Amino acid sequence: MNGPSSLQDDPTTNPIRKRRGLRAALESKKPQRQPFDEYRRFVKDHYDGFAGKLTHVTGIITLHAVLAGRVFRPEAFDVRGAKRILDAGCGNGRHTRNILRWADRDAFITAFDLSQSMLRRARRQLKNNPRVSHLAADVTRLPYADAAFDCVVCCWMLEHLPDPAPGLRELARVLQPGGKLLLMVTEDTVTGAVCSRVWHCRTYNRQELMRVCEECGLEWHRPLYFTGIHRVFKLGGIIVELVKKGPVS
Repeated sequence: MNGPSSLQDDPTTNPIRKRRGLRAALESKKPQRQPFDEYRRFVKDHYDGFAGKLTHVTGIITLHAVLAGRVFRPEAFDVRGAKRILDAGCGNGRHTRNILRWADRDAFITAFDLSQSMLRRARRQLKNNPRVSHLAADVTRLPYADAAFDCVVCCWMLEHLPDPAPGLRELARVLQPGGKLLLMVTEDTVTGAVCSRVWHCRTYNRQELMRVCEECGLEWHRPLYFTGIHRVFKLGGIIVELVKKGPVS
């Protein structure tokens, strides 16, 4: 894959929609103020360093490390039956552990991240599990064949793309028709804007993200929430199960 094939798919040409008010004041401006290549290097260095070390602690403080386990259940996002699973932007391996908990014994998980340091943390946390392979990769230029996976998990990574389309197109490309994708991203709420400031990422509007997913061939199958409280008060970000359009092979 040679990356973006047109200006429309170029992550440097699609700026973040302007927002106003408290959310706009809080949200990090770094994704839209830096050229994409420069911002991408910043993200890599950010997670290679102290911020990456903090992810284990912050996951516990925010309860995301615990609550995410509620999403990876048969009655929520069911990974049973999938044999080739991609953990996109795997970070410290937190979600890979949840996948391993529920996946079939003969399922194999491929995990990638932009940061080599995060990959080392993931390997340590997973104790170099032989059912998981790790690779440094960029979501806008994935080194995998078309339809290589029947299930994809992408958690809290897409917000590091100023324009989600190039990343979503690549995830759709490597997912087989009828395959499903779990997407977790930071939402354009006040709490989301605070997270954006801390992690120097952007936020996404739910309706706008739904439109981009559809344009990339990913059907918005159903929203998911950590708990009923998160559903009522719009907390926890956008969590959605997507399905790749097209005939199932």
